[in-house]
Amino acid sequence: MSIGFAISNMLNRVFKTNVLHYSQLETSSGEFNLVTRDGGLMTAFEIKGTFGIVGAEAFREQILSLVDGLSSGLSRPGYRLQFVFRRDPLNSKEALRRSISGAIYTLNQLNLDLEDMVKERGQLLEKKTVLETCHLIITTYPRAMHPDIRKEAVKERSEKAKVSGGLKPGVMSQSPSLELPGLEMLHSGFINQVISKLGEKLSIQKLEVHEYLLLIRKQITQFGTSDKWRAYLPGDSVPMRLIDEVPLDNDLSHVMWPDISHQLFSREPKIHEKDPTLVDIGDWCIAPIMVDQRPQEAKPFADLFASIDRDVPYQMSLVIESGHERVTQMISRKKTFASFVAFASSENKLIRDAAEYILDIAANDTLVSAQISFSTWGREIEETRRNRSKLKTAVEAWGQLQVVEERGDAIESWFNTLPGISATHLGTPIPLTVTEAMGMSPITRPVSPWADGTMLYRTIDEKAFPYLPGSTLQNANMELVFAPPGFGKSFYLAAANMGLITKPGNTILPRIGILDIGFSSAMFVDMVRDSLPAHMKHLAKSFRMEMDAKYAVNFFDTPLGCQRPLSVDREFVVNMLTLLATPAGRSEGITRLPELVSNLVDAMYDYFSEENNPNMYEPGIDPEVDAAMAAHNINVHSEVSWWKIVRVLHQQGLHHEAIQAQRFAVPTLNDATTVLSQASSISDVYGTAMVDNGQESIIDFLKTMIISAVNDYPILSQPTVFSLGDARIVSIDLMNVARDGSAQAEKKTGVMYMLGRQIICRDFYRKVDITLPEIPAEFRAYHKRVIEKDESIPKKFCMDEFHRTSKVQAVRSQAIVDIREGRKYNVHVSLLSQLLEDFDDNMVKLVNNIIILSKGISEMSLNEIRERFAPSEDAVKYMNRWLTGPGAEGSSMLYIGQLKSETSPKIEQVLRLTLGPTEIWAYSTTPTDVSLRKRMSDRIGLGNALRVLAKAYPRGSAQADIQKILSENAADLESDDDNLNLFDILADRVIKAHPELIDPTKMRVA
Repeated sequence: MSIGFAISNMLNRVFKTNVLHYSQLETSSGEFNLVTRDGGLMTAFEIKGTFGIVGAEAFREQILSLVDGLSSGLSRPGYRLQFVFRRDPLNSKEALRRSISGAIYTLNQLNLDLEDMVKERGQLLEKKTVLETCHLIITTYPRAMHPDIRKEAVKERSEKAKVSGGLKPGVMSQSPSLELPGLEMLHSGFINQVISKLGEKLSIQKLEVHEYLLLIRKQITQFGTSDKWRAYLPGDSVPMRLIDEVPLDNDLSHVMWPDISHQLFSREPKIHEKDPTLVDIGDWCIAPIMVDQRPQEAKPFADLFASIDRDVPYQMSLVIESGHERVTQMISRKKTFASFVAFASSENKLIRDAAEYILDIAANDTLVSAQISFSTWGREIEETRRNRSKLKTAVEAWGQLQVVEERGDAIESWFNTLPGISATHLGTPIPLTVTEAMGMSPITRPVSPWADGTMLYRTIDEKAFPYLPGSTLQNANMELVFAPPGFGKSFYLAAANMGLITKPGNTILPRIGILDIGFSSAMFVDMVRDSLPAHMKHLAKSFRMEMDAKYAVNFFDTPLGCQRPLSVDREFVVNMLTLLATPAGRSEGITRLPELVSNLVDAMYDYFSEENNPNMYEPGIDPEVDAAMAAHNINVHSEVSWWKIVRVLHQQGLHHEAIQAQRFAVPTLNDATTVLSQASSISDVYGTAMVDNGQESIIDFLKTMIISAVNDYPILSQPTVFSLGDARIVSIDLMNVARDGSAQAEKKTGVMYMLGRQIICRDFYRKVDITLPEIPAEFRAYHKRVIEKDESIPKKFCMDEFHRTSKVQAVRSQAIVDIREGRKYNVHVSLLSQLLEDFDDNMVKLVNNIIILSKGISEMSLNEIRERFAPSEDAVKYMNRWLTGPGAEGSSMLYIGQLKSETSPKIEQVLRLTLGPTEIWAYSTTPTDVSLRKRMSDRIGLGNALRVLAKAYPRGSAQADIQKILSENAADLESDDDNLNLFDILADRVIKAHPELIDPTKMRVA
């Protein structure tokens, strides 16, 4: 029995009747290494790609740098590099799956009914992106060792194996004793040399052995394998089987880890019965092809990539075998033979000349042996053949290569394209210099540093580029966004804010505040509010600021119990008061005014503190406070300060009422003139200081400006009335209080931006370890609870239309403070402008994300982008070509980003933001589309309206229909109801056409 099995097993190995006989994978050794059947070591890496745009010159420099570092290692024998690149349009959803599912999970956690919109985005991007992967397998074979050392290592291994059942205790299991002693040192040394050099230019990740084997199994099964699948390897529990798999008395296969090959293949591949050049693996057909000759001219991989049709799936394997001397010896032998018979044939002379050419190159460059193979696939045989034909045509044009479809065994040819499986490759070994080999390798594809993200961009050539707002890969999330009108700025901001909302890990809504001039951001907030359940709709609010008493906000307010501002808040108060004290239209500073204002701010809080001149409580000023005191039997004498009331209410746990009371305890702008007149600390220092060449004292000047401000801005000079309440997603429209035109209007705009900033993010800049030491001890427990609730939650402050503040330095100074301090408090800051000059050098230095949505309207604009943001020349070329405004493919932008690590290269990619029709309709600011959306929302609710509009107008706009109706069918629009117009009638038509999309439970309640 055993003799028969041995003979049968030997014949099976010769004729390769089982997947076990194709694979060189034996077992694992530690966390990252696999052992080959001949005792070698193998380690897998994912080459994610390059963060920058690689043009011709950058590519040349990159390859020369790699060659310089890799040539010495590749000159020695015994090492193999296998680059495996896969591009798979049939499985594009794999690149998006985790990002989409993560966003949907977060939406469910937040009770946001936006799952359909996120799924729609995923379905759209499945059609517009292609899955790409690239892996590097580094193998060190026993022949890398000196022959004498190898001989001793084999002997040592044999001795150790004797005490553990032999080298192969189970025919159908793994052999944990096969690794050659001493080889690991050579292997790790070679890896360090290769990866340290590649890592200078590329993003690379070492794969743990289970990750690597899952990768192979997914490629074998065309991603029909769960992410939870895990191979059994030494260190894992042994899956014992109650079956004798091998008819040998001493075989231990059933009580050891199963052979890796049998774990990788759930079914045996077979030669296709209709075409012996194809492999049949059940639901799929695989077509392998091999490169048969050296290219006439080695071309970069990018040339091949660009020439292959987008719809053709393919996998490429480039195997590089080290050993310069062995390659040159083989070429020399062929040259010698060709010289010997040259008199008989002119072709032999050509062979000799070709060999001499390569040997001449070898004098200055390291030679390696390379084998290149490809595979493509399809569900049907004809589809697979078509894909093979297209792939073959492209490969043959890549440097004039010769290609064969199959040589010997199609299964083994396919295995040659899988990462690390094959010990022997069937493709013809061709001599290449290291320069040529690295140039042909697929290592310069763009990549995102984020494996998954809630912002899903795509590169120009359709690779998914996820971005995760607020990730740990960056120190902070500070961004500048440049775009002229009509270039997608509003769409970008809405999508970015949605990305922050859906960030995995959010269990409550993040805090997002948007300052805007116009309604665009309000539409985003309305969409969020409409998507929340009834009991949570108050968490999303949009406001239009008016110069009305009901919007009164006292920028001198302090946190509960604090009689003086926190240091981060004090900086804002000084900036705000300095702005109010600066005459409209004045660009240059006023000598000593900032110092005086700073002293005045401190003096005001001192003056109205409890120990000095506190404001006294008066019943009837705040009925809510009076009612709370009465309900809790809080009796006070007639002469009691508001600060005392604050403390008593706090002690009763009436924190809301205590906050209300404190609004009357703190100073207001109205009080500033009183303090200026009475504070000796100010008059002693500034009493003789003058402004305007001695025409007026600086104290009188400041008094005059404050009196003017009180008159001009009544909402700033009284206790706070306006509050966001519990709202977490907020938009404030400054349209009615921020006008263009005169210097006075520009100043007013700046003041309103500052006020809006205070309303939105006054509480953003809080952190337990920074804030609590500044809080009075009695109030720390309360503030600790409040701060901890939001401390780990992302907070974002957006200033849209930032160009409207260009003449107001105080706003810009405050923006820089917010950016500088934001990192400590987990606050994201986004500044969006139509003008490049709005972003000064300090801002550019402080932010780590820059979004450029337009190349500008002239060469001058392009030069200004160069000077301000310093993009590479390759980036400028891409930007000039692709940044042409929103279109059918979405909005294109140049993204410049910086990771946390200072050694990480700058991220620089031209990306596309492509949204689904629902999102486009939700974020649209086109007047006609906004009018139609509003009419429909008023009738059937925003969610229903977006669903119907997305179905009726999947391109995100009804403008074409509206114009057509106006020009061709005006008579049809006549109505007996004079109150109906075009948009009412069109809304009625669209709603009637799609009743099945309307959810009655989400109709707007009057």
